[in-house]
Amino acid sequence: MTEIAKPIPIHRLFALGAVLLPLLLGGCQEGVSESVTNIFTNPFGSSDEEEEVINAVALNPGEVAWHIQSAVAATVLRLKDGEPDAIDEEFDVVGSAGIATDENIDLSWFGVEKVQLNDFFHPKDMPAINRLGASLVLVDATGRRVGVSFVADYELKDEKVVLMGHQWGYMRAEFPVAESYIVPIAAIEQMTEAEVRDYTTFRSHILTHAVTVGDPNAPQDMAEYSIVTFFMDRLLDGDKVQLRISEVKDGPEGFSDDSRYIVHGNGWVTGIVPGKFSLAPDKAFWVKAVFIPKKKEDGFFSGLLTSEKVIGLYNTANLTDSPS
Repeated sequence: MTEIAKPIPIHRLFALGAVLLPLLLGGCQEGVSESVTNIFTNPFGSSDEEEEVINAVALNPGEVAWHIQSAVAATVLRLKDGEPDAIDEEFDVVGSAGIATDENIDLSWFGVEKVQLNDFFHPKDMPAINRLGASLVLVDATGRRVGVSFVADYELKDEKVVLMGHQWGYMRAEFPVAESYIVPIAAIEQMTEAEVRDYTTFRSHILTHAVTVGDPNAPQDMAEYSIVTFFMDRLLDGDKVQLRISEVKDGPEGFSDDSRYIVHGNGWVTGIVPGKFSLAPDKAFWVKAVFIPKKKEDGFFSGLLTSEKVIGLYNTANLTDSPS
């Protein structure tokens, strides 16, 4: 039987616990709408460019009206804590100061990965109002992502977008992503707590010290390592993630008692499993990054069903199947 990750003695455990803070949520009004299904990739540039470009005019005006472009651009820039007067002037908007920002999260370094326009219609009781519903996926240079959905109500006056109301909230990733690495446990122990909690510093350190796996001649000797998994998507309040180790590739089952978790930037989680194991192919095991969405409280079967799913699968010897 494969020997899986002997736990490090308790005095060696690198235990950094954290509790997810409640996240800012915003409501969205419902209504029968005319569907707008265009999906645009990188319309506002990306945060990994030398000079970030926020330019809604770059969207095809034949497909999307200028006022929709302006409403989307104002939302993106306010989420990034842009200055309202400058936004209003550049995009012919009145009232972008009314778009809320989240003081607990710094999105200034995030660019736009995707914009999806979901709804655009005139409410029956307010025919002069344009109601726009859209969703955004923002990404930073390291690949961390956050989803946002919003509804904007606005009028058109004197060729300007006059915002009358705006609501937004974080949304769950449609396809969550996780990345796993193995580093010598000493590489983490040499870091201070402040360095570990700083996401950019911690990630850079892990990538620098990550060991190469998949060597068919890797020694049988066991050594002290840490498995580090970055959950790349921001979690919503009530959602959970787990790191599980297993001899079996299929399914979400596995052992998670030795897993530790760090919360970076109020919502992004990193999982760590310290242990003593070999990187030899015949000693290989699986690391499963499991996403567990918040349970629905209503419904007869709500407490019986689980929708947890494996969003990342990593083998300690880079195998595609379990060792025989």
